[in-house]
Amino acid sequence: MSDKLLIIGGVAAGATGAAKARRTSEDAEITLVEKGKYISFANCGLPYYTGGTIEKRSSILLHTRKSFGKRFNAGVLTKTEAVDIDPKSKIVALKTGSGITERPYDKLLLAVGAKTFIPPIEGVEDVPYFTMRTVEDADSVKEFIEKNNPESALIIGAGFIGIEVAEAMLHCGVKPYVVEALGEVMPNFPKIVAMNLREKMVDKGCEVTVKTHVKKLVQDGKIKATLSNGSVIETDMVLMCTGVKPYTDLAEKAGVLLGEKGGVLTNDRMQTNIKDIYAAGDMVEKTNLITGKKVLLPLAGPANREGRTAGCNMAGGDMSFNGVLGSAVVGFEGFVMAQTGLTHKQALEAGFDAEYIYTEDVNKASYFPGYAFIFMMTVFEKKTGRLLGMSACGPDGTDKRIDQAAVALYSGLTVQDLQNLELCYAPAFASAKDNLNIAGFVASNSVKGDGYTVTTEEILEKIQKNSDIQIIDVRTKKECEDYMIEGAVNVFVDELRDKLDFIDKSKPAYIYCAVGFRGYLAVRNLRNMGYEAYNITGGIEAYKRLKRL
Repeated sequence: MSDKLLIIGGVAAGATGAAKARRTSEDAEITLVEKGKYISFANCGLPYYTGGTIEKRSSILLHTRKSFGKRFNAGVLTKTEAVDIDPKSKIVALKTGSGITERPYDKLLLAVGAKTFIPPIEGVEDVPYFTMRTVEDADSVKEFIEKNNPESALIIGAGFIGIEVAEAMLHCGVKPYVVEALGEVMPNFPKIVAMNLREKMVDKGCEVTVKTHVKKLVQDGKIKATLSNGSVIETDMVLMCTGVKPYTDLAEKAGVLLGEKGGVLTNDRMQTNIKDIYAAGDMVEKTNLITGKKVLLPLAGPANREGRTAGCNMAGGDMSFNGVLGSAVVGFEGFVMAQTGLTHKQALEAGFDAEYIYTEDVNKASYFPGYAFIFMMTVFEKKTGRLLGMSACGPDGTDKRIDQAAVALYSGLTVQDLQNLELCYAPAFASAKDNLNIAGFVASNSVKGDGYTVTTEEILEKIQKNSDIQIIDVRTKKECEDYMIEGAVNVFVDELRDKLDFIDKSKPAYIYCAVGFRGYLAVRNLRNMGYEAYNITGGIEAYKRLKRL
């Protein structure tokens, strides 16, 4: 007798689990239950559909109830909500417009995802607002814009969805007011990287406020939002992009255990503590592959892999899901920001003896038309050089470098290994020494102790304390006309040997150029001549970013 496989929830985890279960077994009786109207849609594409980048609504509908059922020989129930689970009798209570029905199962997959977190804002229940989680959400936003022609929109939250919705509003001719309660947009990124995205948003017409939360919402014709800094924003519509939290109500009622992060706990086969109940997707805690600790990571990639693992095992196969690195990317009007692994702050919190370096180099050959610079922050273990994480921002190609770093992380490579990576090169696509190679060179020198680097943050702190320090700018005179670090003396790197009188040999010399390479050359030169010299990592470009924070 074939097993009855019941899957609650569609989209990334649920639909993928059902499809993989069918590919694993033709005999299993598979039923997919979805609370909404659509079982399989591109929820990550919703902001792009809303903003018109994706023109056809049908493009984000990956499968209909009928097409999915036909292709995978599965029963599909939409507009059907699972309201209770009895693990002993293996029966799920399903609620529809017609009432409550019961459905038995042999194996059950919970894939109900997460729900938008609504912050405790005074008046929030009395003011209409939009979210961006379902096709219906996107339809509602598009319909409102088409009917009401709003001039502005308040976007609460500047995470992935908030950034993408802000871009969508610009494309709709609606001015975005973005408010983020934490210290910077995309708060899971290092500030020195994320600030570049905020500046791009402002340049393109967004008004962005950070370190501020919305205290009160009132509708009086327009919607008035009172912020914690005392200012008031008047707007025509509000979009809640305040993040999500796992939807665990159904699982908890069935006795499924939750973890410290508030998500469902599973093993690497996606089994919960309840026999024959599996879970996958945004509702589940994942193991961070670097720290070994549990995290919440509501992203489509992990959800797909978890659903695939669960579906295979439910149908008699054998798969495991190891964990996550946290690889992620966001874009705004051609500007790209991506990261993988741990930030320096996260690495320290996890107990690593971690260091970091900044590098900035071109995304293609510097003589090729259209080149631009990618700014990178590389985190590694001081003694071993083990790569721990990388964050970057810049033009097209930034995401490619972070993808490469993710593979290096998964493989357990060190920054010394980054030096030797043989990556694709042609002038239109990269430099012969690619960005990851450059990061490897600089970080490896730091590990060996012959890079003689000092962080930009350390230099700024010394300057702010009015320390008597010697700073040498080794760029050209023309470059120095634009901007120099306070108190720096200009000695061009090519003239260094002839102008040693400008450098006091009795105290340390802190050297910088634009992004670090010429500073490194100068430091090695001075060191060879008996000077105590240090290269300011990331050069003037990193310093300027730090000053703008």
